[in-house]
Amino acid sequence: MDKIDDQLRALALPFDKGFLDMPARAFWLRAEASPHFTAWSGQLECQQGFRPAFDRLQAAGFKAVERLAGGYPLGLCLLSKHKSESRALIAQGLDQLAPGGVLVCCGANASGAASLEKEAAKRFGLLGSLSKHQCRVFWLEKAEAADWLAEGAPRPVADTALVARAGCFSPDHVDRGSRLLAAHLPAGLSGRVADLGAGWGYLSAEILSRFDAVTAVDLYEAESMALDDARTNLAAFGERASYHWIDVCAGLPEVAPYDWIVSNPPFHEGAKADPAIGQAFITAAWKAIRRRGKFLLVANQHLPYEAELRRRFREVELVTVADGFKIYLSTNRHDR
Repeated sequence: MDKIDDQLRALALPFDKGFLDMPARAFWLRAEASPHFTAWSGQLECQQGFRPAFDRLQAAGFKAVERLAGGYPLGLCLLSKHKSESRALIAQGLDQLAPGGVLVCCGANASGAASLEKEAAKRFGLLGSLSKHQCRVFWLEKAEAADWLAEGAPRPVADTALVARAGCFSPDHVDRGSRLLAAHLPAGLSGRVADLGAGWGYLSAEILSRFDAVTAVDLYEAESMALDDARTNLAAFGERASYHWIDVCAGLPEVAPYDWIVSNPPFHEGAKADPAIGQAFITAAWKAIRRRGKFLLVANQHLPYEAELRRRFREVELVTVADGFKIYLSTNRHDR
């Protein structure tokens, strides 16, 4: 069974077994649309920064919110595979509770949940815990955790003047694909540019700092905390940079066509590779670019994107193959 569903089933266990009751008002960090929680969809305020999951929550009738209001008697928290991010999530959850409130946390054993549970027990003390579905679920009472909260703060990215935080893609260094693409940005880059899957803004920062003829860059990114870091990283460029919290796979908003589009698209949601994500990025670029605009794409060299590029564009050039990646420059879009 899918790992996230195992985690969701485990998170529901303390309520299913009667150890805890769901109050009339509660919150859920990193919430996911799940039938295991449908009965409480009207009681849970669901904070989710990943736009596809946010959209799924809304479609399923959950109350998806970008920010929580605080003072809750109970909260839920799905832990991530990043220990620093999970510590920060626990601290954020504890901070949102009313005095005496309870936070229920759940993580997969494969992602280090047992180790984190031991740390939480030593740091705060636990009210209870369960083990099921290859997951750990544990609950604790409101406490102060400023040191853990700080682990979710933006930190310097190696060899750059930029910052990113745990939970973003490649938060401690520039990933190889983006660095390769930055090294092959052509001299003629100008006009209006879109950066699809912009992350914390590395490619956009490179474009805005190196190409004065670029009038504006629109950053499209599904992870809201990465976009927050991009706002910090690109603040010096003022109105030349715009930020859009959006699922590129669902398409871009209606805007004037772009002169250039650049992208280092993700190729998985969760653990499993899914080339359909990159193919959806190509479709989004094709729809949003002007007829003779240029689309620069970097991707792992094993991913099957060339056929989709040739279906959408009349001219597709393989710019380079290096370090496990390919860069394509596509121009002159087909009108179909």
